[in-house]
Amino acid sequence: MVNALQQVALVDTLLMNWDAIRLRMGPMSPELAAKLTKLGQELGDAKSLSEAAKIVNELLDLTRHTPAESYARELVARASPGQMETTRGPGTFQAVNTDPEAMIEISKRAQESTASFGALLSQTSALPMGVQAAPVFFATNRRPGNPPRTTFSGDVGDSLSYGLALVTIPVAAHKIGKLETPKWWKLYAEDQQESFLLNDVSSLNQTEFGTKLGTAAQASDSREILIFLHGYNVTFEEAALRAAQFAYDSKFRGIVVLFSWPSQGSAFGYTGDEARAEASGEKMAAFLRGLENGPWPKVHLLAHSMGNRVMLSGLADNPPRPTLPLGQLVFAAADVYVPVFNEKFPKLQNAGRLAATSYASKKDRALWLSSILHNGARVGIVENVPYVIDGLESIDASSVDKGLLGHGYWSDQRALITDLRSLLQQGLSPKERGLDQIGKYWAFPK
Repeated sequence: MVNALQQVALVDTLLMNWDAIRLRMGPMSPELAAKLTKLGQELGDAKSLSEAAKIVNELLDLTRHTPAESYARELVARASPGQMETTRGPGTFQAVNTDPEAMIEISKRAQESTASFGALLSQTSALPMGVQAAPVFFATNRRPGNPPRTTFSGDVGDSLSYGLALVTIPVAAHKIGKLETPKWWKLYAEDQQESFLLNDVSSLNQTEFGTKLGTAAQASDSREILIFLHGYNVTFEEAALRAAQFAYDSKFRGIVVLFSWPSQGSAFGYTGDEARAEASGEKMAAFLRGLENGPWPKVHLLAHSMGNRVMLSGLADNPPRPTLPLGQLVFAAADVYVPVFNEKFPKLQNAGRLAATSYASKKDRALWLSSILHNGARVGIVENVPYVIDGLESIDASSVDKGLLGHGYWSDQRALITDLRSLLQQGLSPKERGLDQIGKYWAFPK
């Protein structure tokens, strides 16, 4: 198990930072660039820790005597036991530019997205050109950090915390599906016009949270809300940025709400995150019960990776199920053991038929490694054919999964974002969304 866990940490850490390694290499000949690309592909295909270690040694040889050498060695060290990283992202929040002379120039696409947040955007008087403010409502069972900076750790808190995070989006520089973050050479000179940034986090009590969320929902186009649950190896800051990016790219017409469970934000923290996910289902159910009798006609839930365990447990293991007008239930790259899903999913159906969808991929290296680690198949990985069960629309996303890790396709591939938009906002069936039916499951056209 230790070897498999080390492989997960090593592959995950290096591939997530591959672009930074390439940039630090500096100008390269076509042959050298091709060799680096090949190493990345081989690392993603590694089937054992020894094979991955051999490729890492080749990477270290390739980067020797370049500015990338020390960085690559640092990444390898970070993926080793005892080097767990518990926080990532900006060390301090950047103040929003409130200069009354500043001009806000937003594209047509940005204006459409602005309507989703309604009157909340009026809190920001001015931003640099090409930057948009995105308020993200959140609830979390993470342990709060120390004042005066409001943030949250990877430890389990005693109770739920509520609040509103302000993320700025570099709309002029942004590309759909990409979460632009500070470049390594500008890590301490963050720029709102180039990167998604978490600018402020305000704490709210439960009553204030419900009131403000209700006001925002009623001011939006659809009055619906979408609750997003992130996966493993995600800090609170990263979860808030991803929620803002998906809300913007999908043009969701309601309000996206983040439920952030206490992932440690460490590639080597897989087993610790599993324990924290298991401890979060009850808090997730309590959060949903707090949304009962709200003004929203529909409440959608979208979970990624290990966040699916939190959502599944929250809805199946904590009766009575919250009396909410549940809309779509989306299981994206679900890191859930198949027998567990078989046992829990029917409990959701027995409480009233839900519209449920699962996205899976045969290229998902993270879930492939998870399957090896647990010696058990995951719902979100395609082995010959996708996992299917009555009441669940299973979709094979392998043909549009372009990433090296193959695990973040739900939010970084345009085809997936477009499909989710049609599902969440119009409730269209797979056939109506242009997917191909293959037996009991669906697939994106090749």
